[in-house]
Amino acid sequence: MDKIATVTLGALFVSGPGRRLRAALAGVNPVSQVPDIKVALIAHAYYAELLDEILSCRAVLPGIVPLHVTLPAERMEITKQYLAGVPDVILHPCENRGRDIAPFLTVLGSGALDGYDAVLKLHTKRSPHLLDGEIRRKLLFDMLCGERNAALRVLTDFADPSTGMVGWRNCFRTSPPYWMKNEARVRELAGRMDAPEVAVRLGFFEGSMFWFRPAAFAALRELKLQPEDFEPEERQLDGTLHHAVERCFTIAAWARGFTVRDLRGRILG
Repeated sequence: MDKIATVTLGALFVSGPGRRLRAALAGVNPVSQVPDIKVALIAHAYYAELLDEILSCRAVLPGIVPLHVTLPAERMEITKQYLAGVPDVILHPCENRGRDIAPFLTVLGSGALDGYDAVLKLHTKRSPHLLDGEIRRKLLFDMLCGERNAALRVLTDFADPSTGMVGWRNCFRTSPPYWMKNEARVRELAGRMDAPEVAVRLGFFEGSMFWFRPAAFAALRELKLQPEDFEPEERQLDGTLHHAVERCFTIAAWARGFTVRDLRGRILG
C-alpha cells in the first residue's frame, strides 16, 4: 500500500463514520463492570489548541479522572484559558526540552502518579515533517481511549497486577531498523537500570503514547534523569536522549517482571 493510500485509509478510520463503526463493533461484547482501580491521564500539551482532543479522551473514562498536564512554562497562560472551568486538572510547567519525555519523567519522579494503577500517557503530537502526522495522533487517541467499552477492557487488564503497559499493536516496533541511531544509548541506559539481557530487546510503542502502571517504570525512575540531561530542542528527528528513552519504557517494565500487552490483552515482546 503506498503512502497516499495509507493516509487516506487513516483519514477514513478517524472520520465520523469510521468512529461510529468501531464503536458499534466494540459494543458487541460489552464489559460488564468498571474495574476497581485508580486511573489518571497525563498529557504533554505543547499545542494548547489540541487540548479538546485530550479532554475528549478523558470523557470516555468512567467518572472524572485526574488530568496531569505538562507544558512549556511560557504557554501556561494560554493553557489556563483553554482549561478554564475544567475540573481536576493539575498543571506541571516545564522547560521546552526533551519533548514529551523529559516532562513526563519529571512528573513520574515527583511521585505525583504513585497512587494510580493505570495511567494513560498522551501528547499533542503533530509531526509536521510527516504527511500523516495529524492522522497518526488522531489514530492513537482513538485506539487508546476513543471508545468507552474498549477503554474499559484496557482497565480490566490493569486489574491484573502483572500488567505494566498496554498499547496499540500497530505501533509496537520490534524490527531492527527501528533502533535507528539509538541502540548504543539504549543499551547504556539499560545497563544503568540493571536490566537483565532478556529485557534489553527492541520493542517499543512508536509515538510514546500508551497505558502504563507507574510502578512498572521504577527502574527508569531510579535513573533520576533531569531536564538538563536532554538535548536542547532543535527539531531533531532521531538520536537524542528522548528518542532513546522512548525505547526504554518497555525495558524498564520487563526488567521488573511486568508484562507489556496490546489493546486486546495479548502479551507483546
